[in-house]
Amino acid sequence: MFRTALATLLVVVVPQICHAQDLFFYPTPAPGTVTATMDVLYGESGSTQLRMVYRPAKPSGTAPALIFFHQAVGARRTASTLNARWGELAASKGLVAIVPDLRPDSSAADFRLLAAHLTSRAASYGIDPDAIAVYAGSGNVSTAFPIVEDPANTAVKAAVMYYGTANVKAFRQDLPIMIVRAGLDRPALNTEIAALTAAALAQNAPLTVLNHPAGAHAFETVNDDATTKAVMDQTIDFVKRATSATYQSALRAGLPEATAAALVTSGNFAAAAAAYAKLVDSRPGNARLRLSYGEALLGGAQFAAACEEFDKLKGKGLGPRDLGLPAARACAQKGDADRAIAWLQTIPQRFLPPDAQKDTAFASLQNRSDFQALFRK
Repeated sequence: MFRTALATLLVVVVPQICHAQDLFFYPTPAPGTVTATMDVLYGESGSTQLRMVYRPAKPSGTAPALIFFHQAVGARRTASTLNARWGELAASKGLVAIVPDLRPDSSAADFRLLAAHLTSRAASYGIDPDAIAVYAGSGNVSTAFPIVEDPANTAVKAAVMYYGTANVKAFRQDLPIMIVRAGLDRPALNTEIAALTAAALAQNAPLTVLNHPAGAHAFETVNDDATTKAVMDQTIDFVKRATSATYQSALRAGLPEATAAALVTSGNFAAAAAAYAKLVDSRPGNARLRLSYGEALLGGAQFAAACEEFDKLKGKGLGPRDLGLPAARACAQKGDADRAIAWLQTIPQRFLPPDAQKDTAFASLQNRSDFQALFRK
């Protein structure tokens, strides 16, 4: 059975830290800017689990926490200089950095235990329990990404994934993600990363993609240049911004509409229409919402209902093509050819896509002279 406990804290003021023969291309924190608390017990499951914390030397109130997800235990974990240096960097920028033991064969369970420990003991570490983020790099991404995307892991409020990929099918709408790509990485890996980002965008996930075009895999240890430092700075800035109370509040407020849009892009038009119907009921004067509702009805082949919804948007200030094309498609497929032509006639010719002339939605109109005249220069 899991049980949580605290061990005696060993607090060390970190001086100018020098890791001989270890490369990490970011300036070492100035003396006295970071403290390290070593070997704090976060829980037990058979063997003792330990963790390491880096934090600002002079914290002010509570700070976001950044967990460095690395599947290693004890000496192997502490020997991971890359994560240690990242921890020092994060702490020097005002974050509380966590470098925990995570056993490869039970990392998901260990992570849940760690997250519970951090949220319940947040005050003792100077952590904001509502601002916990996760970083994973390279091979660790394959395990960490599915864990943070698990809807049950609500303690995680943001995530950063460096030059790695994972098998993720469903993305949380409430989890801001930054995917960092190394442009000089192996082509096969970058192809997989491109597919992963495309899947996230198709689900309208809160995604930020950061490309380091001249960066190699593990560029923090390979590319000693200003662009590498800029990518690392942007990573820390993302964690701070994405875990902030104002950002999280705005994200939650936008979830109903963002979720409805995700249903459209994933092709689930019936669910999208139901979601937009509720939104329109709550904000009946919002023309943009009603346009989206009509488009969801159109996508779900509810042509008559869509045609009626679009009619309600006449004179509401929407772009003539944005409204006219879907309205014409809905009315044409409903069987109301005259109404469809009338909608197309509201679109200035310069905004009418030439390929609309062959649009299958307008098959019933294509022999009409008034339809053909719309495309005549």
